[in-house]
Amino acid sequence: MSKAPKYTFRVVEKRNKTWTAEIQRQATSKKKVVSKRQTGFASEAEGVVWAENELKQVLANHVARNKRHDDDRAEQYKDKLKKAELAAAKASLEADEQAEETVESEQSFTLSEAEQEKAISDLQELEQLETDDAEEELASKSDKLKFDFELVLEEEELAAKEASSKVKTKSETKVKTSIEDSSVEEVDESETADGAEVNSIYLQNK
Repeated sequence: MSKAPKYTFRVVEKRNKTWTAEIQRQATSKKKVVSKRQTGFASEAEGVVWAENELKQVLANHVARNKRHDDDRAEQYKDKLKKAELAAAKASLEADEQAEETVESEQSFTLSEAEQEKAISDLQELEQLETDDAEEELASKSDKLKFDFELVLEEEELAAKEASSKVKTKSETKVKTSIEDSSVEEVDESETADGAEVNSIYLQNK
């Protein structure tokens, strides 16, 4: 299958007896676009000479542009290839590091019998220390609570003693008063034992 050239030219005669030269670009399989045009040639030969020179220049520019594009694509390909290589190297390095960490982790769990016994002993000692600390803290809190409780009891006991003392004092005062009253009545009775009626009459007359 033959491929039509990208650029061509043609020279056509106009009504005013002049010639026009055009550089055409094949845009699609059925469509051509005029890239350059020059009018006013006196003869077809002049138009052809101009068109051939311009076509050479256009083709040279096209080749140079394609080369630049090829170089750019090659550079982009190199960049992509370099990035892919870096990504692969990074992935490989991460895989190696992960493998090393796994080996180190496995080795860290592979302890000798003596190391295992020491680790168990250290763990038990740590647990015992934590238990002792918890018991000391609980005992300290209990002592404090006990002290507060005893203080409340002492205050209540003191208040009860004061109240009892007041009641006792009041009772003693009442008893003492009652005894004094009884003594007075006995004196009166002794004084009027022989003449109570006389004294009573005496007091009434008086």
